[in-house]
Amino acid sequence: MSPPARTLRLAWAVMEIQIKTIAREPAALFFLLAFPILFLILFGALLTFDLDPRTDVTFNEYFFPGIMGATIFGTSFNVFGNSLAVQQFDGTLKQLSASPLPKTSFFLGMIGGSATLTLLQLVVMWIIGFAAYGFAVPDAAGWLRLIWILLLGIPAGCVMAISILPLIPSARSAPAVLQVPYLILMFISGVYFFFSNLPTAVQWIAGLFPIRWLAQGLRSVFLPDDFKWVEPAQSWQLELVAIVPLVWIVLGLLVGKLTFKWDRSA
Repeated sequence: MSPPARTLRLAWAVMEIQIKTIAREPAALFFLLAFPILFLILFGALLTFDLDPRTDVTFNEYFFPGIMGATIFGTSFNVFGNSLAVQQFDGTLKQLSASPLPKTSFFLGMIGGSATLTLLQLVVMWIIGFAAYGFAVPDAAGWLRLIWILLLGIPAGCVMAISILPLIPSARSAPAVLQVPYLILMFISGVYFFFSNLPTAVQWIAGLFPIRWLAQGLRSVFLPDDFKWVEPAQSWQLELVAIVPLVWIVLGLLVGKLTFKWDRSA
C-alpha cells in the first residue's frame, strides 16, 4: 500500500473510532445533533412573518441558512475541540504521539468525524425545513456554492478549536470554554437576528469571524438572489465568504503549530 493510501486508510479508522465513541454517549450525541435542529423547529414555528412587504421571504427562511452556517462551524469547533481537550488531559494523545499512527492520519480522521456529524445535522435540518416550511431547493450553482462553503467552514471550525486549546484548563471545563465564544459569535453573526439591524460596531466585529460569512454565503444559496439587498453591503460578498474562513484556517494552523501539546496530563 502506498504511503498516501495508508494515511487515508488510517484516517478512516480514526474517524470511525471517533464517531463510535460519540455514539456511545447518548446524552452528548443528542445535544450535538438536536441542539440546532430544535432551534430550527422552535423559530420556524414561532417566527413566520414576512421580512419585507416587497418579498414573500419569511423570517424562518432567513433564519434557516444562518443556523446551518452556525452548525457547520459549531459542530466542528465543539466536537473537534472537546475531543482533543479530553484526549490531551487523559493521556490518550501522549500515547498516540508515541505510536506508529501518522499524525496526519489522526487529524484527518478527527476532522472527518466532525464533518460526518455536521453533514448528518444538515441533512436532517434540510429535510425538516423542506417538508415543514417549504424551504427552497438550491439550483446547480447553489449546490456547488454549498459544497465549497462546507469545505471551508468545517476545517475553519476545527483549526480554531486547536488554537483555543491552550485556554482550556481541564478536560471537564472544555465544553464551557468552547461554548462561550461559539454562542457569542452566533448572537452577533446574524443567526438569531436580522444582521443588518445589528449595531455597526457589532457587524464589524462579527465580520472578523467565519460564522457571519458562512451564514451570509448560505443565504445566497437558499434565498432569492434579489434578496441580497438586505445585507449591509447589498451584496452576497462571496469573495469574503471564501476569504475569511480561509484566513482563519491559515491562522489557526500557525497558532496550533506553535501552541499544540500532545500531553497535558501532568
